[in-house]
Amino acid sequence: MNAQSHRHSAPHRWGRRVAAFTLIELVLVLTILAVIAGAAVPSVTGMMQEAEARKPLEDLARLAKRTRLRAMEEKRPYQIAFTSTGYTATRYLSPYLQAAQIDEFIQRSEHEAEQKQEAGLIQENGEATPAITPPPASASGTGAPQSVPPPHVFKEWTEKHSLPEGMTCSIQYWYEPQATSVEGTEVKLWVFQPTGMVTPLKVTMTTSGGTAYSADFNALTADIVKETSE
Repeated sequence: MNAQSHRHSAPHRWGRRVAAFTLIELVLVLTILAVIAGAAVPSVTGMMQEAEARKPLEDLARLAKRTRLRAMEEKRPYQIAFTSTGYTATRYLSPYLQAAQIDEFIQRSEHEAEQKQEAGLIQENGEATPAITPPPASASGTGAPQSVPPPHVFKEWTEKHSLPEGMTCSIQYWYEPQATSVEGTEVKLWVFQPTGMVTPLKVTMTTSGGTAYSADFNALTADIVKETSE
């Protein structure tokens, strides 16, 4: 009877051992997964913050290309003005430009563009309306002077980009030892000459989480030549 009881009870004890061992393995696996997940979260968060800081610089690089092209085509200097809230491309206005003047210029430009378009001075695409040149006077004519075509009329071009909430922008010109954050009503100018030359500078975008991404721009092409993150 005792031997028979022992044979019947042995499988039950072995089953309990298997169940206990499996439970320990499960806890161990879950612990390992928790550690891996805990290590991965900061990495993923950092990548997301870096991408957040990099996007305004990518937009700036594209805007710099368009601004440089405008300056070369129209044979007049242009600028990108950095403020605490973003950056705006316009024709060159003043070395002592104030933040409030940028919005005033944009509003005035839009109003003037509507008036010029109504007057037929500029077309829908912003190009000047071609001047109609009268035929040359004949030899027996009155000798009245021919009318001179009017000067080319440009439609003022502006483009504004706003920074995400909590993001700050720092500018470092080639002659400065360190970057300076653009704060308050301060304005930092990036000038594009009609020759295609631009002011070499370094722009740094810092997210609200403290992630900073920087780009160095070339003086000849306005291309990004170096990128760094912190």
